[in-house]
Amino acid sequence: MAETRTLQQAVLGEILPHVGRRSAAMAGEARVSSGRRRGTSGGAVAAMSWNALRVPQSVVKRVGTGGCHSPKELRRQMKYILRDEARVAAWSNQIGIDRAFGERGMENIIADWSASWCGAPKRGHTDHIILSFPKGTEAELAEAISREWAQEVFGGDYRDRYRYVAALHCNTDHVHAHVLVDKVGMEDGKFLSISRHSEISYDMMRELHAQIAGEHGLVLNASSRLSRGIMENAPRDTDLQAARKEGREPVVAPLDPASRVLREAEMRRHAEGYRQLAQLAGMGLEADTPPNGWMGRIAESAELAATNLMKGMPVKEGFAEGVDIPAAGADVIGRLIAARETLQAEADTAWSAIQDMAPGAEKVELEQLFAGKAREMGRLLGRDFLADHSSSVSPERDPYRVQGIAGLAARAAEEGNPLVVEADAALGRFRAELARVLAPMEARFEEAGSSIEEVAARFTAPHRSEAQLEASRPVDAQERSDWLGLERDLQARARDVFAGLHMDRDLLADLARQDILDAGQGSRLADIATLDKLISDVRQDLRDGDMDQLAAGRIDPLMDRIEDPGLRQAVFSELKAIAAVDAGDDITGRDSEPAATYRTRIEAFERAEVRGRDRDDTSGDYGL
Repeated sequence: MAETRTLQQAVLGEILPHVGRRSAAMAGEARVSSGRRRGTSGGAVAAMSWNALRVPQSVVKRVGTGGCHSPKELRRQMKYILRDEARVAAWSNQIGIDRAFGERGMENIIADWSASWCGAPKRGHTDHIILSFPKGTEAELAEAISREWAQEVFGGDYRDRYRYVAALHCNTDHVHAHVLVDKVGMEDGKFLSISRHSEISYDMMRELHAQIAGEHGLVLNASSRLSRGIMENAPRDTDLQAARKEGREPVVAPLDPASRVLREAEMRRHAEGYRQLAQLAGMGLEADTPPNGWMGRIAESAELAATNLMKGMPVKEGFAEGVDIPAAGADVIGRLIAARETLQAEADTAWSAIQDMAPGAEKVELEQLFAGKAREMGRLLGRDFLADHSSSVSPERDPYRVQGIAGLAARAAEEGNPLVVEADAALGRFRAELARVLAPMEARFEEAGSSIEEVAARFTAPHRSEAQLEASRPVDAQERSDWLGLERDLQARARDVFAGLHMDRDLLADLARQDILDAGQGSRLADIATLDKLISDVRQDLRDGDMDQLAAGRIDPLMDRIEDPGLRQAVFSELKAIAAVDAGDDITGRDSEPAATYRTRIEAFERAEVRGRDRDDTSGDYGL
């Protein structure tokens, strides 16, 4: 067993050394301490592979009513976990060392813990955690894993060091450990908090359970429900227990349509990850490898998982029963190493070929496609894989960013969007006008190995990767310094071109609305270029007396001009501020409100509209 575990760990962990211990896309946003366990379990590659092969999930639960509010309740719980008919082993950890635990020492522990309690915490002074194992797990193995897990979680690496007592039970189909924890930290007095956003979270505890189990030869997974194609809400633990006693199905809270749409989108992203995993496993296949070998099974299972998710079905649908872990000795390590190295080598070759192209718009387009592929593969192989290509330059550092162009480019590429034709035409007009403005600088671009078409294409791309930006700049120090100065001038010219660009009002309103939603903290409405253009367009359309009505606080002149109610209020606010500026003064100094205020209003109107549609929607069709 140990030899098989070592093989599995090497296949999906150590051969991808920088993938990291976990993946946000697969398992939430757990925080990881700087302890010895960071970066050793294979991240998304392992989670997806184990999902595809139906490896059992780690089960870590907190008993909802398990918090003790008094010594009497603590005594009752300790007696429960120590009862002879269930207990196989019991231990306590009060000073950082595991010791045997029994009823003889129970009263001393109760007195010690309760002496440090103060106040009346809603969930009590203690927590009750259950660590469960798959059917057939030997008690001795489960005890070793449970002991190490409890010491790792509560021994001081996370938040504080906490005292606990634990017992292993074998009275059900699944051997499991009960861990009672005193919430008062022993070193810094920090109160134990277990939640999605805490340092000790459910995701972190499950991942650590799977990792420690793997080190002991027991293969477990710790992936999210959505990555397994389980879309519906999970029933509450308290109702699960009641349902078992009453012989009924547990009650599951219905999923509202808005949440369903978000979860469907997340499942589609996971489906793409499974397809990439199938490709990676396929690269490790040799011509003479039987299709039922280790790599073949991963490739086949991952492809089936992707298909299931796209149909809105769980990953496990259509799989044979039982978990079949390949025997130790299968030559898979070298093939997976070769697969990742081959991907990296092919990527480097492709990037070099792109950079060898003649300067022009096609070169920039291929760079964009390359960056998109790098981001997709990075979800599976980790952030370090082609990191310079997958990470976009921040808006503050991007010399080719023109506010509004990213949204315009996104709409031009968005199939099914009714504004796609107008957006594409506007983008073309921007590119053509920018090329005309830059024409006098053609010789300067050629000296730097670029061209007017290439520079214009960089400005019309929705984003730029770090690798793209670096490749666009000269290597020579002096030439690079001159080019950086030129970039600032180019950006100013591009912004002027965008300011004079004519666009249909519906398109402009759509861009302005999105830019308000995307505005950073501290931004004012006056800082949003697309909103400024929209306001200029609306002002030209106002009739005599309309500005007086707006200045007096009446929004009527905008009712037929701006459809979106949240955006209409933002325009109203800015026009009132403009009306308050004295004649002849510069309106750029107007008293503009924070963009965040109107982001909140737009989102509120959007939620109200969704609720209205939900009430009218009786189709019930939520298929992928």
